[in-house]
Amino acid sequence: MNALEEVKKAICKVNPGIESSEIVAGALLKDDLDIDSLDQVEVALALEEALGLTLPEEDMDEVTTVGDIVSLIEAKLKVRNA
Repeated sequence: MNALEEVKKAICKVNPGIESSEIVAGALLKDDLDIDSLDQVEVALALEEALGLTLPEEDMDEVTTVGDIVSLIEAKLKVRNA
């Protein structure tokens, strides 16, 4: 499982107007991808559904880039698989 690919799928599902090529680790959610707080919640829900993880709101409040979401997912998967 590639966490970045899963994040790309979730963002494209929530906001189909975004090209997947724009979704790179360093992309700022708000400034580069125009992801607002509601979109961010929807992305988290899509990822939770796809990956069987829980992404608490307080954790998602801390993310500002696509890479932050990838890191959060990888950390959650590590804990789950430990």
